[in-house]
Amino acid sequence: NYCVKNDIHTVVIGDIKGIRKERNQGRKTNQKLHSLPYARIYMQLEYKLKMKGICLIRQEESYSSQCPPQSEKVSHIYAEKRNRKKRGICIVDAVIYNADAVGAYNILRKYHAVSGKEIDMPVTGLSSTKTIKVAV
Repeated sequence: NYCVKNDIHTVVIGDIKGIRKERNQGRKTNQKLHSLPYARIYMQLEYKLKMKGICLIRQEESYSSQCPPQSEKVSHIYAEKRNRKKRGICIVDAVIYNADAVGAYNILRKYHAVSGKEIDMPVTGLSSTKTIKVAV
């Protein structure tokens, strides 16, 4: 309903394929990761969006939360783990950003680069985020 109300025709989300492979993040975290039904979530989201005529794009998301939003590209060349100071906080050149917002911004940048739809996206609103309730 949010997408319809705001005239959004395409939703781009990070593709987390392979997140569980060859990683040992401790017994509890491993158990949480393996119990999440990622494929089912993707299928449900795609189904609900299709009903409204909205396209769902899954975009590979490597280095999206480690690259500064001002970097030339989103790739391992520009990624710096030290940008992620704490969970949820990304600091670049003394500017504090919301790490989830930077990750989402960079996933969208990667999609535009791959699709050939290079556009100029301003780096605004990444310091604080607006919460949108999408499920009841």
